[in-house]
Amino acid sequence: MLVEAPQLLQALRLPAGSAVDFEPMSGRSGSVERASVSRPGAESLVVVLRAHSDPEQAENHLAVMEALTNLGFPHAPRLLAAVDGVAVESWIEGATALALVPPPGSCETAIDAIAALHELPTREGLDWGHLPEELFPDEDLPLHRLGFSAAEREPARGPLAGARAALLASPFGFAHGDATAATILLGRGQAWLTDFRAAGFGPQLFDVAGFLLTSGLESAERHALAARYAGRRGLSPDTADLVDLLGIPWGIGELLRLPRRLITAFGDDASVDTWKTAAGRIERGIRAPAGSHPVAAAIRAALWPS
Repeated sequence: MLVEAPQLLQALRLPAGSAVDFEPMSGRSGSVERASVSRPGAESLVVVLRAHSDPEQAENHLAVMEALTNLGFPHAPRLLAAVDGVAVESWIEGATALALVPPPGSCETAIDAIAALHELPTREGLDWGHLPEELFPDEDLPLHRLGFSAAEREPARGPLAGARAALLASPFGFAHGDATAATILLGRGQAWLTDFRAAGFGPQLFDVAGFLLTSGLESAERHALAARYAGRRGLSPDTADLVDLLGIPWGIGELLRLPRRLITAFGDDASVDTWKTAAGRIERGIRAPAGSHPVAAAIRAALWPS
């Protein structure tokens, strides 16, 4: 258990005699739990307990959740309480695109939710005060770790530098920081963002690309949803092509992090399967054009010649 029953009841100001049933929501210890509270003479209350092993991530998640709750943001759970760094959140009845085929309209609502998040008037979270170039220094990606030969890496060097330039010129502001299919709950015509451990100042189009690439969508649907985001934000129609381009460095970065994540999830078959599913979708997605940006075409021609 992430918290003891008496602590939870006290934090929620519920009767001490209430019965609490805890249920892990993943096979990994100390992650996310569902708690059902049976209250005398009232309906049961279901909440989510979310913890992070990294204290900075735990603190950031709580701070961002508090800000979103205070703003009344409708596309995220509400923060009900905090117990020793563990967030107590309202229960959301939904599932991720890693667990099911997205219900009709849910991906559109997820894109709208991401756009609404990016428009919030908040400076909560990580990295405020940093410049984009400080967050993304001019460094070569270690593509050799993904099996790319020198003959593939060298032609990609220039276009990848062009992708970095496009990234630095793209919209930066309040962003989720890890808006993938694993962290967005979908319902029929509804969507909610969860897990704000990495939220703060960052490239907002990475949120869009991350969700689209990990949701198992075909190229045409990814392009249409990126265009929907651009329309929702009042951005240029070329934004859809830019999302496709920026999805390549985002996806490469995620694939480079995969071995560390698998080690972290060692012994948790569910987590391993989740990351493998996401990795497979990312790899397929970054290879399949969902736009017509010339820099994206140059990267694909270098790394995945036909």
